[in-house]
Amino acid sequence: MNKRINLYAAVLLGTIVLSQNIAHGANAAAFSGVSPVKKTTTTNAAPFMLDKLGSITLKSNVSMKLTDMDVFAQPGGNILTYTLIYSNGTSNRVDLIDYFTKITTTGGTVIQGKSVTIDAGKKMVPAKSSQTVTYYVNIGKAVKLNGVKVSIFEWDFNSANYQKRLGVFTTPGGYTSLVPQGQSQKIMMNNLPVTTKAESLQKIQMNGKVYMKIGVSLVNWGTKVLINPDYKAYLKSSGGSVFELKLEDASSNYKVQPQEKKTIYYLAEVPSYMKTDNMTLQFAYEDSTLKMNLPVKSFKLPGLTAADSVVADYAVKKISIANNAVETQLKSAAVYSENESAKWSLQFRIKNLGNKSVTLPAYELAIKAAEGFSIPVNSKGLANLTIKPLEEKIIDLSGVVPLKLNQGTLQLLLTEPSVDGKVVFPTAYYKIPYSQESNNTLGIEYLLENSHGKFGVKLDSIQRLPWAEGDQITAKISIRNASLNTVQLPSLQALVKAGMNDLSGTARIVTKSILTSLAPSETTEMYVLAKIPYSYSFSQLRIILQETSGDDVTKFLSMNTNAVNTMMNTVNAGGSYHINTNGQKAEVKERRSITYSDNSSNLIYTELEMISEEPRQSKQAQLVAYYKTPDNQFYEAKVSQSSSSTIPNGKNLVTVWSKIPQNVNTSDLVLYIGEGITEDKSAESPGSMTGYINAVGLSLNPIAAKTSSDLRHVDLFPYNLSMTKAEGNLTEGSDTIDTVINYSLTKNNEYEAGTYEHKLVLELTDPYGQSTEKTLTLGTDWTIGNNKSYSTALNSSLYKKLTGGFIRMSLYDEFQGRRILVGSQSYPIIYEKVSKEVNE
Repeated sequence: MNKRINLYAAVLLGTIVLSQNIAHGANAAAFSGVSPVKKTTTTNAAPFMLDKLGSITLKSNVSMKLTDMDVFAQPGGNILTYTLIYSNGTSNRVDLIDYFTKITTTGGTVIQGKSVTIDAGKKMVPAKSSQTVTYYVNIGKAVKLNGVKVSIFEWDFNSANYQKRLGVFTTPGGYTSLVPQGQSQKIMMNNLPVTTKAESLQKIQMNGKVYMKIGVSLVNWGTKVLINPDYKAYLKSSGGSVFELKLEDASSNYKVQPQEKKTIYYLAEVPSYMKTDNMTLQFAYEDSTLKMNLPVKSFKLPGLTAADSVVADYAVKKISIANNAVETQLKSAAVYSENESAKWSLQFRIKNLGNKSVTLPAYELAIKAAEGFSIPVNSKGLANLTIKPLEEKIIDLSGVVPLKLNQGTLQLLLTEPSVDGKVVFPTAYYKIPYSQESNNTLGIEYLLENSHGKFGVKLDSIQRLPWAEGDQITAKISIRNASLNTVQLPSLQALVKAGMNDLSGTARIVTKSILTSLAPSETTEMYVLAKIPYSYSFSQLRIILQETSGDDVTKFLSMNTNAVNTMMNTVNAGGSYHINTNGQKAEVKERRSITYSDNSSNLIYTELEMISEEPRQSKQAQLVAYYKTPDNQFYEAKVSQSSSSTIPNGKNLVTVWSKIPQNVNTSDLVLYIGEGITEDKSAESPGSMTGYINAVGLSLNPIAAKTSSDLRHVDLFPYNLSMTKAEGNLTEGSDTIDTVINYSLTKNNEYEAGTYEHKLVLELTDPYGQSTEKTLTLGTDWTIGNNKSYSTALNSSLYKKLTGGFIRMSLYDEFQGRRILVGSQSYPIIYEKVSKEVNE
């Protein structure tokens, strides 16, 4: 065995040198004397011709067959893959290390194949079975498959080169790996057999760009659901140009049930001048180990088909939502003018023709004019709308179109939700009789160019939340340097207009980064804040960022949106959220919420736990908070927290409270929390705050106050109290009960916190029902430590007749003058009788 291994090592070393010589121009003549494979003559160019090449015998009852071959073009050299099936009819296993293959291109280049990563572990063919292995080679700029030779060798220690060719497959002259137009091919996706077919090819022009839309049908013949296979798709023109395809948004995250057929759609932007005949679709997968894309299967695409035509006036258009047929119709339209604008009121009818309920995607609607303008339409009535089978809904829509545009040639566009990185086309066009500049859609990047360079700008979110006696509008904007050079950002000012109301006098810009310049592809974020009366309603928001130099005012960017509904990240009760601002990163979650009551109102009290996620000591964000009811009533909350720096992973205890009416159900409250700012930067103390950003809605889980009948374990977080013993001492004839309490008090010091505003009230009730209260400050009146004692006295003339009984001790957590009973327990009165001898 060792002799064989050593001989293999010598052979492999010699093969390295030999392979290098072959790769530099050796041709098939170097292998004279080898018996050729039986030739098959055919002119059929179908990809299934490889079946007719027969098989090569490796040894008795062991053979191999070429079943597939494809090529994938890429800058580092075209990758050719070929698949071999090894059949072992013997009773022993066959080691694949004894055999290897080489590819000879039509140009005469010879390269030894290597197995792809997924097949690298296939080292042998078990007895009475077969094994499929796919190999790859880099064939440089070569692209043709017809005439390519696949030679199979075995190690032969008696040969001069230690190798012996056993046979060769030569692909026929008309061979192509393409699945012919109109035909399907069964391929494996996620280890499931899937019949795949290129169904359609469309060319769509939109916003001055040209897109190709490809429909691909999938039939899942497996027993499991097919979920988004990790295959990449590419569009290849007849001239050799290759474009990566992206799934259309409606097809993203698709699922195909067993036995189900589903059509998905891919999109790619292409040059307007590119020829669209003889285009092909190729699937590939990324071998992460080899760091290259490997071909899976290629399809010849059908000819172009026409895109959807415009729906005529008030005609019905059927669309598919979640495999349900849905009937849509622009039912009515009316327009009026105001301030040189045409204000449209539209009615949109939608009816579910399917047999199950369907929830509409968050469709975006816009009015398109013949002049090329696109005007946003208020479509909030469609958001998350669920329609039962055969149910019909009428949705009111509105839009404002400049009067200077042709009001007789407008179209209403119904579009799937926009997603970053996806090209989204209208689902349907509806003709209407009568566009304002394009609306900035939240989350979508727009490219602009100005004197400072090229930028990708994105309106990330809009929040309208309470501040003092009014509201605060906050727009988060991302600016990306889309040029190839570092750019210097100017000092900017903001103009804000909400509807017809100019808010520029209250507008300011808050930046969370100290960046004044942006490297290529670097992004900075900023927030534009403005104040507005809480009663003012508007449906359009315009933001202009401009730079001022002396008397010169230059627009840097302009954004206009009707997506003015608050975008609020919500956190379920018991969950947490993260503050992602650099220098203030932290995790925030509710520790507890409880209600303090009195005769006139309630006080909702919440403790938040803030854990620093910064790698070094830093000051945490100062929080602003409001309690919100389900009917959108807001109650400003007071916040107490530490302003000291926090160590990495350090904890902060933040207390929040507000007075609310007794009829407000505290279990329905949501705590709106934001990061406080002062003018144009993060706030360092509560008293200097002028607004807040990045607000989230934290659902609360209020708990009922628990009263303990045992004072040995009293939770007064961050304190813990244990009254180990208590008793009253009364001497016969005395009017005073001397009370002594033995206790232990500990404090949890892992939290940074603001001023501790809780007080402990000790109520002592004598056997006659008379009560005495003592207000205690933990850590002062009652000191921290074990086996501590506290003494107090009760006085009453009634005690002179008392000979025993109990004192009831009750502890109250008092906050802002309101109390919660936390525990109560009775302790004995020790009566001491005075002897007569002493009296005498």
